[in-house]
Amino acid sequence: MKNKNVTRKELALSVNEQLGISQRNAAEMVDTIFATMKETLINGESLKLVQFGTLSVRDKAPRRGRNPRTGESMIITKRRMVSFRPSKRLRERLNK
Repeated sequence: MKNKNVTRKELALSVNEQLGISQRNAAEMVDTIFATMKETLINGESLKLVQFGTLSVRDKAPRRGRNPRTGESMIITKRRMVSFRPSKRLRERLNK
């Protein structure tokens, strides 16, 4: 199976084709959506996309880890990360 990433440009092209708007407007629309999503997550709020899934921010506690290059033990600092939970419908379609 070949790995392929979908880029913003490809998303904008898809919006352009599906809605019949200019490529510039489609690119601005995609950028605006991502900017809004990013700002929502930075504010610590969850983002629910119906029939797709939920993006939420989790706090991870500090923990002991190991540097894979040197093998040296170290403390991994606390941090926030985004987690994705797919919707039931998406999980079902993925597992068909």
